[in-house]
Formats: sequence, C-alpha cells, structure tokens
Amino acid sequence: MPNAAIAASEPRQLAGGTVLWLFVVVELLTFGLFFLTFAFGRRADPVSFAAGQAQLHPLLGTINTCALLTGGWWAARGVLAFRHGRSSSTSRWFWCAAASGAVFMAIKSFEYADILGRGISLSTDNFWFHYLFVTGLHFLHVFAGVGFLVATAWRSGRGRYGPGDALTIEAVAVFWHLVDLIWVFLFPLFYLVS
Repeated sequence: MPNAAIAASEPRQLAGGTVLWLFVVVELLTFGLFFLTFAFGRRADPVSFAAGQAQLHPLLGTINTCALLTGGWWAARGVLAFRHGRSSSTSRWFWCAAASGAVFMAIKSFEYADILGRGISLSTDNFWFHYLFVTGLHFLHVFAGVGFLVATAWRSGRGRYGPGDALTIEAVAVFWHLVDLIWVFLFPLFYLVS
C-alpha cells in the first residue's frame, strides 16, 4: 500500500502531456479566428452565405457528426481499457475510432466531389472559400487522427505499449477529441445557423 499512497500524492500530468495541450490551444485559437472571419463575412454578405448554405447536405453533416462523436467515445473507451491493462481492448476501441474517422472522410469526400463537380471552388465566393478551406483543414486533421489511431491500435494489439506509455495513448485520444470538438463548432456554423 505505500506505493499507492506515494502514487496518489504525486502530481498528475495532463493527459497526453503539456506540449499536446499547447498544440490544442493553438489549434482552437486558429479555428476560432476562422469562425470570426466567417461570422463577419456572413454579416457582410448574408445573401451569398444563405445561397451557399442551401446547397449543403445537413443530413450528411449530421451523419458525420454522429460518426466523429461515436469515434470520440470509442477513443475514450480505449484509454480506459489501457488504464486497466487491457491492450487488446485498447486496440479494438482505437480501431473502431479509426473506422469512424474513415466514415467521416468518405462522406466528406462525397460532399467535396459533389461541390467541385458543380464548378464551385475556393474562389467562387466568400462562403465557399470559408467552407472549403476550413472544412478542408479539418479534413486533414481527421486524416492525421485516423493515422494516429491506426498506428496506436496496431501497436497496442501487438502488446507494444506498457504502463509507461500512457501519455502516448492519451495524446492520441486527446487529438481525436480535438478533431471532434472542432467539428462540433463547424457543423452548426456551416450547415445549420442561418
């Protein structure tokens, strides 16, 4: 029991580490600036913003929201499994989270193909610039997150993580939650708020 008392008295490090949380803050500030420019653009040109928004598919956006939030839950389950020493469960949960990201990317790719197929581009107008640029940047984050999840799931499934690797497992989950959080703001901003 003395080890438990010592462990309980030691300060707990941020999940994923301090550097990751600095990255998260910078990412949130960056996307926050895009949200502000979008708001100002909408206020300056409400007609083109409404016209652009009317061409989006809210159902696809809703499905993507569900996919990412479910993936976030699965990633959290993976961290919990790791904390309880169940590497195979960690692997399984992270594979599921990666699959949710793959679903998101497939649906988003379909949306992009539809939009670009109609001749819409970054230079069409202010709405489409913001939509394509910001959701494209988010798509790259999803892509990276899926890569991190797959690598972690694969390594965890092969027993390559031990108790000293908690920060790595947590960092991957925190990054995935960042991806979720950004989408939770993007979805209503682009698809719902008029």
